[in-house]
Amino acid sequence: MRKLLIVSLFSASAFAQSGKLGAFTNSGDVGGPARKGSMEFDASKGQYRITGAGANIWAKEDQFQYVWREMSGNVAVTATMQFLGEGVDHRKAGIMLRQTLDTDSPYIDIVIHGNGMPGIQWRNTKSDITNGVDFPFDGPAKYKLKLVRQGAAIAVWIAKDSAELKELGHTQVQLGNPVLVGLAVCSHKADASDTVIFSDVSVEQLAAPAGKKQ
Repeated sequence: MRKLLIVSLFSASAFAQSGKLGAFTNSGDVGGPARKGSMEFDASKGQYRITGAGANIWAKEDQFQYVWREMSGNVAVTATMQFLGEGVDHRKAGIMLRQTLDTDSPYIDIVIHGNGMPGIQWRNTKSDITNGVDFPFDGPAKYKLKLVRQGAAIAVWIAKDSAELKELGHTQVQLGNPVLVGLAVCSHKADASDTVIFSDVSVEQLAAPAGKKQ
């Protein structure tokens, strides 16, 4: 709770969901998956319908559909997500911060797998092996996710259905500036696609703590 209270003291500006990509500026596939992904933004509902394929987001290379904007400094991203239809248990979707669009780029994300399992994944340096921590779960649902970056410190929160957000964990990842801030969807199966609905998406630029530069 202490991290959340500190974050709430910072002044922040939210990006309005007014463009054709809402709070984001770009979308496309990373890593050249065999099946192309897509993204539709419904401004009237504030919803993103993101379809992605790709073998995985893991090991030394990633394949997925990404919707992002470039940002520097401290940021906070919140989104509610739910998979549509059936798919493999390890399909994954969530919030991602990424250094570049290279398939082996450093990154960090908080994702929900198809079976409802939450996970934090990160790659510290280019071409490095992905690190990850999975957490206990009790099945698929609608999940609310939050990721906050303060310098190299990353903290994540999660809530199932209508529950309150609870901090899931935190780590340190040096991504530098600027970073790509967005939403990711991966089918975990090269010849299949999965669709996720993201709603209540908020992307905020957080001010640096007093006396510190971003």
